[in-house]
Amino acid sequence: MAQEVASKFIENVCNHLVRNMNITKVEEHFKETIAVQRQSAASTKDFWDMLMVNMLFFTENEQAWEQQFLKMLHAKNWLKPAALEEELLMHQMRIRQQVAEQMEAAKELFHKQYETENMTEEAIIYDYAYSSAGHSMRMDLLTVFVSTPEQSKVLFDADPEETIRIVNGYIAYHTDGLINKTKLC
Repeated sequence: MAQEVASKFIENVCNHLVRNMNITKVEEHFKETIAVQRQSAASTKDFWDMLMVNMLFFTENEQAWEQQFLKMLHAKNWLKPAALEEELLMHQMRIRQQVAEQMEAAKELFHKQYETENMTEEAIIYDYAYSSAGHSMRMDLLTVFVSTPEQSKVLFDADPEETIRIVNGYIAYHTDGLINKTKLC
């Protein structure tokens, strides 16, 4: 029962976050961001590498986000919004440093992937947009939870791991729906 209540709450918050989203503005944002990265790249491969490095950053951030969220669920205590922002910013700075340190090794793997998986620019752009949108939704969702602690405490009665799984499912569902409505290439 507690898990059903938590699931319904998560569903409602996710729906609220995407309900008034303007697909045209989302598409324009991604096109502008992608254009800036394309213009700053020395070559097509360099452009692809930039997008892939961003995806690596988003993936690492997802793990930090999940750990922070789990910690709050297990403690049954929401951080204050400013404290959460500070905590996530610290994680992001650490992740940026780690990604920078791993850049050459990562690029080597990317280059092999481009060839072995016959990756296309369109696929990389859509994967980048998907990762970026998922990252934004994760951050927004957690911000809503800590900004509305009284309503969000229903999540404390549910199983933390199952709650994370449900959240990730809704994020994937909404991100997929959002990105599939855009034309980025």
